[in-house]
Amino acid sequence: MKTYYFGEWPIRYRHAGKGPPVILLHNGGTSHVIWREILPHLADQYELFAFDLLGYGASAKPGPESNYTIDRYIDFLVEFIEHHRLAPVALVGNCMGSAMSLGLADRRPELVRSLVLMNPLTEATFLGGMLGLTLRLRQRAPGFSRAVYKVLGRIRMPVIFSPLVLSFQIGPHGKSRKVHKDPQVCACFAVPGLMNSLLGVLDDLSNYRYLDRLAPARDFPPLCTVWGQQNKILSPKAGRKLNEALKPRRQEWLEGCGHLLMLEQPEKVAQIVREFLLEGEHHEKEMLSQDKEVLS
Repeated sequence: MKTYYFGEWPIRYRHAGKGPPVILLHNGGTSHVIWREILPHLADQYELFAFDLLGYGASAKPGPESNYTIDRYIDFLVEFIEHHRLAPVALVGNCMGSAMSLGLADRRPELVRSLVLMNPLTEATFLGGMLGLTLRLRQRAPGFSRAVYKVLGRIRMPVIFSPLVLSFQIGPHGKSRKVHKDPQVCACFAVPGLMNSLLGVLDDLSNYRYLDRLAPARDFPPLCTVWGQQNKILSPKAGRKLNEALKPRRQEWLEGCGHLLMLEQPEKVAQIVREFLLEGEHHEKEMLSQDKEVLS
């Protein structure tokens, strides 16, 4: 694992492969380990950066005060990409990793080559999921919610409860592969400070609202969406409505998968990612060719 300092905070990441750069961004509660079965399928063609995002895994876990906002995460991505001169880079994300990828592409489209968005987190997709009540409570009784958050933020989940949390997140494919009993994935949920990180993202979900209304312009990077049909955390139904606005070049709906489809059906997901990254490279070459024609 390598370390990049975002301000004073160490951000840990796995670096592998050679070729066009690809950044992989996990969902809330996990770490770079969710990509471990995807990386070998890509490392022969791409330079890969799989992060433990701020607040997760082995990276820094500052206090919850405005440190886990989508803007803060996008600022980090911009800084890392520009520091390492990676642009244009492909982004592959899950849940909040997809949200920050989408937000970055909207803010700085010139930095992004293509996007693979798995189970993208927006206000609407979260409200449509089985945990949507927590956000409604936050919106209707913010004072009470903050008091509850303060108590929950001190809690460190015993690792013995991790299989129950993971079992809720996955579908039949994941359960058949025993993803909910995987020691590395279970360990993600027992990390100190995790509850503060998750509650910080929940507290910022109103700022994800604009993604539900995002209408990509013509220069927006090509994107692919991938949903687990049995996702309980985020609503696939709301995901279909989101796709009406995003108009992805490719969309996949994986039956039997939930919120962690890259662990539930890794070969299929790796194939989708690899194929779409190649499409993104072809799109980039087409755009360069068109620019040359205009200049000539």
